[in-house]
Amino acid sequence: MKISEQEKVQTRTRILEAAVDVITEKGFKSASMREIAQRAKVGDATIYNYFPSKEKLLYGYCEDVQRRVMATLRGIDKFHEYTLGEQLQQLVDVELQTWLPAREFLQEVFRLTFYSPVAAYEHLDAARGLNVRMVVDLLDAAIEAGEVPDQPYRELLPRLFWDYQTGVLAYWLKDDSEGFAETTQLVDRSMEIITGVLHMGLLGKAVDLMSFVFRTHVMNHLDRFNGLRKTMGEGKRRFMAGDDDDAPRS
Repeated sequence: MKISEQEKVQTRTRILEAAVDVITEKGFKSASMREIAQRAKVGDATIYNYFPSKEKLLYGYCEDVQRRVMATLRGIDKFHEYTLGEQLQQLVDVELQTWLPAREFLQEVFRLTFYSPVAAYEHLDAARGLNVRMVVDLLDAAIEAGEVPDQPYRELLPRLFWDYQTGVLAYWLKDDSEGFAETTQLVDRSMEIITGVLHMGLLGKAVDLMSFVFRTHVMNHLDRFNGLRKTMGEGKRRFMAGDDDDAPRS
């Protein structure tokens, strides 16, 4: 019997939810694919058709979170009328709200990412891509409407925002204040800075400044260093040159 796309989506969701439960209870290393399959009520072979490894399962949930964040933002009435700063803050808020039921699971994600950063970067590509798409859409709409000026180095901004969100999540995981008040304060204050940077185009100015400093100072020092190396190479004798092992010692 052919399985419909809707049934596949439901099975995938069931597997991901089971993975969150098992990995939260036992930790990533101790959790087994068989136990997750049993919790999801699918066959041992079936789970591998959806997720070929535990790592794919772990980061597959991260992708699922981004899809839910996107759906939530799309469902907000007149979201397109919000300012860019309000939209970006809402994006971060929804991200935190979506992760809240799986907060301990997210700790496992960070732990695995810390120990295997290169592999994690690759596994997070789908989740990161969805997040970047959301930020690109919000930024493009704000520029088209004339709310913020066109941004130099515009292609950098969505990736930088992903890194910023990752930092917020890491801070949130350590936040033991009531109602995560400290995280709320962090987001509020940092969003003011981010919005100001976008409105004034400061990122481009900062990158231009760093480029200028690099060209005029760092490269100048490198040229001088290379010149010093060349001078040293020409004027300094070779090691042990002129020392004759056969010459008599006094």
